[in-house]
Amino acid sequence: MQQNWTTMKTTSHIPSLLVAICMMAIASCSKQQTSALKSTLADSLIAGATSKQDLDRAIFLSDSLESTGDISIFRSCYIKGSIYLRTGKPRDAEAILKRALAEQPQNTYDSLFFFQCVKAMVEYTTEKNDYEGLLRVALPAYEGLYALVSRPEYATEAYDILAEILQYVGMSQINLGMMDEGEKYFDKCYDCIQKVRALDTSWKHDYYATVFLFNIAISYSYRNDYQTAEKWLNYSEAVTRDMANKENVPVYITDMSWSTYYINRAMICNGLGRQKEADQAFEKFKRTQYAKTTTAKIHEGEYLMRAKRYAKAADVYAIVYQYLAEFGAEITLDNMEYLKKKFTANYKAGRNDSALSVAAYTFEQLDSAINLQKKNQAIELSTIYQTQQKDAEIAEQKASLMQTRVMALLVAIVLLTVVFVVYSILNRRAAKMKVAQQRIEGELQIARDIQMSMVPHKFPHREGLDMYASMTPAKEVGGDLYGYVVRDQMLYFTVGDVSGKGVPASLFMAQATRLFQTMADQGMMPAEICTRMNTALGGEDNVNGMFVTMFVGMLNMDTGHLHFCNAGHNPPVIGGGSNHGDFMQMEPNAPIGLWPDLQYVGEEIDSVKGRPLFIYTDGLNEAEDPKLHQFGDERLLDILRNTHFDTAQQVIESLKAEVERHRNGAEPNDDLTMLCLRVS
Repeated sequence: MQQNWTTMKTTSHIPSLLVAICMMAIASCSKQQTSALKSTLADSLIAGATSKQDLDRAIFLSDSLESTGDISIFRSCYIKGSIYLRTGKPRDAEAILKRALAEQPQNTYDSLFFFQCVKAMVEYTTEKNDYEGLLRVALPAYEGLYALVSRPEYATEAYDILAEILQYVGMSQINLGMMDEGEKYFDKCYDCIQKVRALDTSWKHDYYATVFLFNIAISYSYRNDYQTAEKWLNYSEAVTRDMANKENVPVYITDMSWSTYYINRAMICNGLGRQKEADQAFEKFKRTQYAKTTTAKIHEGEYLMRAKRYAKAADVYAIVYQYLAEFGAEITLDNMEYLKKKFTANYKAGRNDSALSVAAYTFEQLDSAINLQKKNQAIELSTIYQTQQKDAEIAEQKASLMQTRVMALLVAIVLLTVVFVVYSILNRRAAKMKVAQQRIEGELQIARDIQMSMVPHKFPHREGLDMYASMTPAKEVGGDLYGYVVRDQMLYFTVGDVSGKGVPASLFMAQATRLFQTMADQGMMPAEICTRMNTALGGEDNVNGMFVTMFVGMLNMDTGHLHFCNAGHNPPVIGGGSNHGDFMQMEPNAPIGLWPDLQYVGEEIDSVKGRPLFIYTDGLNEAEDPKLHQFGDERLLDILRNTHFDTAQQVIESLKAEVERHRNGAEPNDDLTMLCLRVS
């Protein structure tokens, strides 16, 4: 009975307790709802102002909402700092962001905006190339982000911020020569990228990832470490491909990402010496819509300068003034770098008047740039003076100011010197360059005439033999060759292709032609000719590692018996058979000149009577149209199979016309040589 009474007594207090708990819960909920309502209202007000580009109002609202306690100092400073950075007021942004970083966040929500401020400060210090300053800001702070990623509601955004900061830390370290440390932070950045993409599979995080990966690749590219740059660019390609296959991704985002990928691919392949790949990537870049923007044209100019295509770079850099105007950028000591690029491109392109104009304009703007620098630093010093760390900050800024003045003085001296030097000597240099260019063109024409005289233009007249050949260099002089020697009833003939182009290739071609004629005159077999030529051309004197691919044949004009040796050359096409023409199946010998001790293997065909033989260099099957599509082996074979053989000359002239039609106005990308013969 006592136990029941106790139970009843306790139960009688439950209604009062429930009322108290409910009242507390209601009060708490009311407080939370009020806080949430205020936060939502603040979001709406600021978002509305920024969406209408009313940035002054957005700053005013940020200050007002901070003063009433509706938003924190961290959020307010992040909003204003971002706006100042966007509107070309970096010094104001720096002062505002430093104000936030001097405080300590009191809760997780504030921490998120604190790290947003860290990220914005990191971006700013990157822009002014202050790598030590960046590390001072980022290294003590980024570890705190790892605590945020453990909170599911903040993990995605925290990983985004962390990846961006780690990327900038790595870039700063490699710019300071700390390559191993930089690589370590880049790997951490990549790990964050993969984690945030796993958390949120929308295209947005793929896009952020491509930006970070592009920046890493560019950092290595600027240090000429193109192998590592290509590794990171390959990562970006995979992410870009994933993003492009997702739903709802804006077309302009995909276009911009591929455009950035292609221009970086062009720069890296150019640095690796793979110019053909670089040109292909550059053409793909040019076909994007983003390539038409002023920002993309600045990157295009950088590639053209690296590729030493100075005239094209000068044309592109014509937009530099427009680029600065579009972003509302006053001429500062920092953005004078664009004027320097414009001057260099015009100067190296030989456009002396344009170069002088840029130099004069830059010199005129120098005083304004220095005054603007002083004004910005004065504003910053005034703001910093109000902080608790005013003495240390002012000392730091005075040192920076002194450094800036020294830099400005040096820039002034350099530009003044440039103006006077350019003004006094460019005209004389232009005249000398014109004379030198005329002399070089004359010498190259003589070299071309000499080279063309080394290949025969008349062919043997013998009953039952029809033979014709043609050679067209891609440049003034080239590296292709053909030739023949008649010795009694034997016809020796060859077609070859020297590695490289231009004058070095033509000199190597001359050696190869002379050696072939000398050894054919001695009646050697084709395999022996190739072996001896390889010994002569592949010795210690071949310091540049040049080589030549050759097809050497020895035809008995009475019986049609053919001995031949193929030294790494394209397989000839032989007529007849059920297909009316096929590529010859041959022994895969190496090109001549690579390994001096190599023994070449010869082959033979009992009779080629009535079967046309067509030999060519890869300037035929690899000829490219304006879209870089190649002529191709299948097209070559199809044309030969369907071309009625009237004469050897008719076959070659028909193919030359087909190649010109395929090029459709594009410049030849390689020498083109063809030889055709038939014995009956």
